[in-house]
Parts: sequence; C-alpha cells; structure tokens
Amino acid sequence: MSYIESSFVETQIEIRTRIQKEIPSFYEFALNSKSFNSFISNIEDDLKNKVSLSSQNNIHGQQQAISQMLLLLENEGNEFEDPNRNNQKFKSQPFFWLWQTINGENSFATSDFFDDMLDLIKRTYTSQNINTIAGETLLSRMNEIPKAMDAEVLKARTESKQRVMKGLITIIENSKNVHKIYHFTDEQTIDEKLNTVNKWWNDYRFHLRYAIQNLEQLRLTTNNQLPEEVMRNFENGVKKGIPIFINPYFLSLVHIGPNGELSADDRTIRDYIFNSKDLVDTFGKIKAWEKEDIIEDGKPNAAGWLLPEGDSVHRRYPEVAIFIPEGRGRACAGLCVSCQRMYGFQKGSLNFDLEKMDKKADRSQQRHDIFNYFENDSHLRDILITGGDSFMNTDARLKTILDDFYNVALRKKQNSESISVDGRIAMFQRVRLGTRILAYLPQRVGDELVKILKEFKEKAVKLGIKQFVIQTHFETTMELTPEAIKTIELLRETGWIIVNQQVFTAASSRRSHSMQLRRELNKLGVLPYYTFAVKGFKENRENFTPLARVAQEVYEEKVYGKPQKDRSVEFHADPKNNHLLFKQIEEEEKLPFVATDRSLMNLPAVGKSLSYYQVGITMDGRRILSFEHDKFRNHSPVVHHSDRVIIVEAKSIACYLRQLQTMGENVSDYSGIYSYSNAETERRSEAFEYPKFDFNQTTNFNNCEVN
Repeated sequence: MSYIESSFVETQIEIRTRIQKEIPSFYEFALNSKSFNSFISNIEDDLKNKVSLSSQNNIHGQQQAISQMLLLLENEGNEFEDPNRNNQKFKSQPFFWLWQTINGENSFATSDFFDDMLDLIKRTYTSQNINTIAGETLLSRMNEIPKAMDAEVLKARTESKQRVMKGLITIIENSKNVHKIYHFTDEQTIDEKLNTVNKWWNDYRFHLRYAIQNLEQLRLTTNNQLPEEVMRNFENGVKKGIPIFINPYFLSLVHIGPNGELSADDRTIRDYIFNSKDLVDTFGKIKAWEKEDIIEDGKPNAAGWLLPEGDSVHRRYPEVAIFIPEGRGRACAGLCVSCQRMYGFQKGSLNFDLEKMDKKADRSQQRHDIFNYFENDSHLRDILITGGDSFMNTDARLKTILDDFYNVALRKKQNSESISVDGRIAMFQRVRLGTRILAYLPQRVGDELVKILKEFKEKAVKLGIKQFVIQTHFETTMELTPEAIKTIELLRETGWIIVNQQVFTAASSRRSHSMQLRRELNKLGVLPYYTFAVKGFKENRENFTPLARVAQEVYEEKVYGKPQKDRSVEFHADPKNNHLLFKQIEEEEKLPFVATDRSLMNLPAVGKSLSYYQVGITMDGRRILSFEHDKFRNHSPVVHHSDRVIIVEAKSIACYLRQLQTMGENVSDYSGIYSYSNAETERRSEAFEYPKFDFNQTTNFNNCEVN
C-alpha cells in the first residue's frame, strides 16, 4: 500500500480499544451517553466547564485544544464541497464517527482520521504535554544537511554531468537537422566530443536547444537507470499531454546510483521535475486554482478588476499588476510539476515552442491597450514582469520590455503630476522581474544582461521608482551550485535586490531545510521573501504540505531567525553589499540566519494568507480550513464583500508523516504538528512595504467593478 493512501490499517475494534486505553474518560463519556445527541450535548457542557478550569493558554495547551474541540462541534454535520473529489459534497461529522466507533458500529473513518482526532482529544482530556524538538537540535541538524558546495556533492555531480553529456552526444549525432554550432566532426573521438560538449555547457542556448523533451532523450541522459515507477509516470504523462522539458544542467543535479537508486539529498530537486501519478491521473481535468486568473474579455475577474483584452495582465491587489508579455518569456527553462500555471499547459496556451512564441512577441494594438491601462490606473505602483520566466527572453527582448515600461512609468508620472495634489493617481515605485533561471539555468545571466539591468535602474530612479527586485525561486541549498552562486554575485552588481520565494513542498518542508536555505541565501545577499504552501488540488497532492506543518515551521524554526529590530528596509540602499548587511544583523542580534520572509498560501479566491482555523475534517483525515484575508495589506474592494475561503486539504497529516518516513525522516521530530489547527499571517518585513507618496493619492478605483 502506498503511503499516500488513507489507510484502514486498524480495524474498528482495534481503534475502539485504542480509545479506551489512551483516553478512558472520553471513552466512558461516549459509552454512557444514551444517544448521539446527548453525547454532543454532554461534551459541549463538559468542554465549557473545562474552559474555565484550564490555565494553559499556549499554542499547544489544553485551552487551545478545548477551543478547537468546540469549533469542530459547532461545525458538526456542516456540508463542504471538496474540489479534490470532483466537487463532491460531504458532511464533516467527526463526533458522529467517533460515537459510531465507540458504540461498536462501523464508521468507515480511516486511521488517518483517528490519528488526528485522538491527538486532539488527548490534549483536551489528559493535559498531555507535547515535547517539541529543541532549538539546539534544529540548529545542529541545519549544519548537517548536505549542500551543493559540499565536496562529496560536487564529486557526485561531476559524475552526473558526465552521464548527461554522454547521452547528449548520442542525441546530437542522431539529430536529423545538423546545428550550425552544436555538431561534431567525423574525426572527433569520444573524449574530444565530451570536451566539446563541456565547452558548450556554459552556453545557456545549448541547454535550451538540447533540453530533454521526449522519453528516448530522458533514457539516454539518465543511462536508462531511472526507477520503473518514475519512467511510467513520464510515459503516461506524455500520453495525457504533459510536456517534458528538462534542461541538461538541471538534470545533472539529480544523482542516480549505479543500480538506479536515487538519493534523498536531492529529493527536493527531483520532486520539482518528476511527474507524480496524481498529476498524470488528473491532467485534462485540472482547474485554475486562483479564480482571479480566469479572465474573460470585457468582464471583471474574481477580484473585481477590469483588465485589457487577452491574458497578458493578471491582477489581485490594487497596487500591483502581473505583466506576462508575449514571446518566449512565456516559457521556462524547465517544467515544474507543481507549476501554478499547469492549467495553462493543459489548455495549450503555455508550451515550450520558443520559435513559435517569438512570432507572437509584438502585437502592437494589444501592447498599446496594456500600456494605456498601466499609465492611467489610479492605484498601480508595482509591476511584476514574469511569464513563464522573464529571463527566458533574449537580452534584446528584455531590454525592449524594460524600455517600454520606462516610457509607461514616465507617462504615468506625468499623468499623476497633472492632477490636483489632493487626489492624484499612483506613480510606479517598484518594478520586479520574476525568474527561476537563477536555479534552473544560471548560465543564462551574462555581462549583457547585467548591463541592461544597471542602465535601466540608473534612468528609472529619476522617475521615482525606488525598488528594483529580481524575484527568484530556490527550493533547496542543493540548487546553490557554483554556477548559481556566480550568477547571484553577477546580479548583485546591477543594484537590484534579489529576493527568494520557496515553495514549501513535502521534500523542502523537512525539519531545518528552510532554516538552512535562509542562512545560505543570507550569505549571498538574497532576501527570503515568501515561503509558499503548495497550492492546487489533487494534481499536487504528492508535493502538498499540510498547513499545520507550514505553521509549525513558522513557530518552531523560522522563529530563530527573527530579529528584534526590523532593518530590512536598508536592503534597498546598497544591494551590492546586502550579504554584508545580513552578516552584520546576524552578529548584532546573535542569530543563526535572518528570516525576512512570510509563510503564506495563495488562496483559491483573492490574495494570500496564513490566517486560518480548522472547521472540519474528512473521513480520510484531511483537514477543512477556513481562511481570513491578510490584514497587513490592501485588498481589492471585492474582499470586503466576500465570504471566508474554505480549503479542503489535499492529504492528511498522517499521510504526510508517512511520506516523510519514506524520505528517511523520524516522525517523532514532528511531534506537536497536530496542534497547529490555526495560525495567523505574519507581518511583512519593511523591505517589502511600499514607500509613502509625498502627495495625497485618490481613493477611487477606475478599473474595478464590484458586483
């Protein structure tokens, strides 16, 4: 049986015996109640009495457990819609299932459900103390986790690179169309060919030209040693229409042993590029997670924003617009299997046909409408140029995009200054470039790109733009290779700050991994920005991490990197030396790392948040969470008219813990995870706040429609 399955490992008799042994008072309480209704009534009375008696009020304490019990009772029998099960509606009735089991009836609830509920009941009725892992232990383990710069890892990756290059030689030799640069002569020996490929290795265009795009290429570059299950998921994925696109550099970061064994050390990397069975099974039926990304021309999106025609502009918040220019920037250097835009690949609007994308790069009327929208909007002050990946554009194309934006920002400034000082429209203050190239294909960044970014900043600051941000994705320190480090150091010279968004996959959520990533990014002057919970429905179940673990990481791990004084705004002053500023803060506050990031989930509605509480649970142990919006930022007016957001998690905590065991983790290290049935969104670091205008901005929205 797979770890992912909710199990009926224990029989109902065994579970009943377990309840009787572990929580005898609750067992007798249920057994002596004459009916289910009297059982519920008696529990409520008993819990309300306990509230007045309990003095424990910490996040793990009895008071918190009692409050959670009362909340579940309040929602007992409520009906919820489960997007993970084709929007099937079901009732959350945990106390009825407990009642059935204790009274000898078959409830059909699984062991995963009972693991969660019995933990809650024990904390309620036994004042059980939770022994959380000590900070010293977490910090010690942080130092033990392998990194890309470790000698043993570098040696293993040299061997992996040789394996990939040998496969590429065969692919190049068998190519029907001889490339004008990337080809061999008949006289070259195998060693000479390897030396030639090694020279091409530093050319990012080589990696894109020979990215792995079919099963035969994957077999050749992995020496046909990938496990059968991995290959089966790729094969079935191709049949369903899931593209394969893995560039040779990133594939070389995956170590494959002589007998096809895969290392737990690079598990985070593998889980980013290897299809899961859930993704394959669901592809074709994937729904857009963020409703505001569903755009119909002429109609406001779910956040209430009216947008230019086409799909180049996405918007959630008043201040920021996501700009996705046409062209090869709509592709990436690899396909992330948990991609938030997998819905787009399913529709066919996203693909890896770079030449075809280039032909769409300039549609003048559409561009005119977009730029007109930007410069006249009353609240936009922040533009995120992304894709795909903004750095997938050629240097010349990216320069054109930035020059176009400069002209938009100039006209917006002129528009604002022509309006009365008491009600002016916002001017642009921040520009961001979204890219995963730094991790996926760092060879892409060269002197010409650095020059373009430098020159743009030099002229844009004169328009009042104060924040220049390269927004990237490193998941693990195993991606901080010599090539990636060199690229980060090059980009620091542009005067743009570099910030990181880590997606909190199951593999990257292991104890101390995010702590280590923050520390190593600090050393390079990169600001941790977001730690994102994996979003999506069943297609992302493999990589999904329950929100209880996200909250646990905030309160038990990230807390060791929180400075008493927020100096993060200083990172905009001299980005070239941000690594030195991090070191100074660490020394002054005696911190092992500096955590400038917030942990959040992109909601399947409007915006991001980690303010949730548990309102129910499924029969297979998946929690049902109710979210409030982030109170630390401005929202679309739609939010003030919307209901709370309900999410049915993709897998149970028990399932997640079994999954960690397959990665070699000790489940006891996660003691206390069940107690995180609620959390609050963290306040933003000052580095990510907008500067204040020196004029009164209008309160009117000119591109918003609230139904």
